[in-house]
Amino acid sequence: MSTLTQRIVSEIESSPEPVQAEVLDFVLFVKARACTAPIPGSSGRIQRTPGICGGEACVGMTRIAVWMLEEARRSGVGDLDLLKDYPGLSVFDLEAAWKYVETHRDEIEQAIRLNQEA
Repeated sequence: MSTLTQRIVSEIESSPEPVQAEVLDFVLFVKARACTAPIPGSSGRIQRTPGICGGEACVGMTRIAVWMLEEARRSGVGDLDLLKDYPGLSVFDLEAAWKYVETHRDEIEQAIRLNQEA
């Protein structure tokens, strides 16, 4: 183990439990993303990753599910407001999300319905 790795492990071990849990969650997120393939026809901007957001279609390397964006849009939230609310997103990300909604309507409807029922 390198000196840097030992130092990182030591820092994590000496951190409070909630911080350790966040670090583990982040590591699992990054690891899962490495195994993620883009969804065909989404220009690589929409991806599914097992174990991340329940495997729902998300925008790029985020935990922003496409159905969440669509639900916000249906509630009257415009693209500019979405870009303000999610500063990591771009206009191209939203375009890919809206195209995904058009081509996967049943999936999006079901995800929205399940969320509302929860």
